Amino acid sequence: MKSKSLQFVQYIALLAAGLILSWLFFKNFNFQELKQNISNGNFSWFYVVMLVTLLVYIIRVLRWQMLIRAIGHETKFINAFAALAISYFVSFIIPRLGEVTRCLSIKKYHDIPFMQLLGTVIIERVVDVISLFVLLLITLALQFNVIIEFVQINIFRPFYEGVIVKIVAGNLTVLIIAVSILLISLFLFFYFRKYIREKSPKLIVQFVEGLKQGLASIAALKQKKIFILYTFLIWTGYYFMTYFWFFVFKETSVLGWGACLSIVSIGSIGRSVPIQGGGMGAYHFLVASVVMLYGVSIEFGKTLATVIHAGQAFFTLVMGIVGLIIFYAGYFKKKI
Repeated sequence: MKSKSLQFVQYIALLAAGLILSWLFFKNFNFQELKQNISNGNFSWFYVVMLVTLLVYIIRVLRWQMLIRAIGHETKFINAFAALAISYFVSFIIPRLGEVTRCLSIKKYHDIPFMQLLGTVIIERVVDVISLFVLLLITLALQFNVIIEFVQINIFRPFYEGVIVKIVAGNLTVLIIAVSILLISLFLFFYFRKYIREKSPKLIVQFVEGLKQGLASIAALKQKKIFILYTFLIWTGYYFMTYFWFFVFKETSVLGWGACLSIVSIGSIGRSVPIQGGGMGAYHFLVASVVMLYGVSIEFGKTLATVIHAGQAFFTLVMGIVGLIIFYAGYFKKKI
């Protein structure tokens, strides 16, 4: 009961964070200007982006099939594709639940042990985190000045000017807010420490078991170079899923490969935040902030961030529905 209550509180807290960030992002947004910018955009590039996104889905499925095959099981491509599409759709609504949904969807078809499937998904996530870390290092090396400026403008300066300076100047309100946040954080930690102590061993055991199964699948891979190639193609796809959006608007078409690299790297961090709607609000803020560092106006920075996120949300929704149709059609056919 406590577990479900905590999960519900976590869900509401994350949803509230996403809504607050979205409100802060859009509160001074000129929607009339957004409408005009969109009406003047060349959205033939939208179809190119959707095609690249579909190819990324396909490659992810092929890579996942390799891991499942390595643990001694086979899956049909269409079933694995449906499971992946459904998982993205579910994660868009309830972060992190998609991984479980993906494993359960395949288990319904092929009766593969859940923990083995979860192991392959955990390994995928580990590989994705490592890939993002490598991408961030490459971005830092090639776009060092821009990244440092981004950190200074969006992290150090707001914290210094908004908190440190005001506290030193004797601003009692800021001091009270800062101390309150610290005390609330400590209270929540100590309040839930018993639950954490009780549940952590079980969760750790489950994670380690899944990780062991996943590592076994990696060790059993017969075509490791193909697996690495698939991973490279997936992240190359992510790059072009952003790059082609630049050409929708004349004002953003001046952005080059370096800007795209920075947006993909920092934007991926925003998408990784477990907030509903694919990191809504967080993704918008990060992408718009990066775009402006490359000389694009704040209006078009926000417009580009909004259009990219909306396009991916639309594709996730459509593919989720397609995945559900494929899943239930195949499932009922199997029952009959």
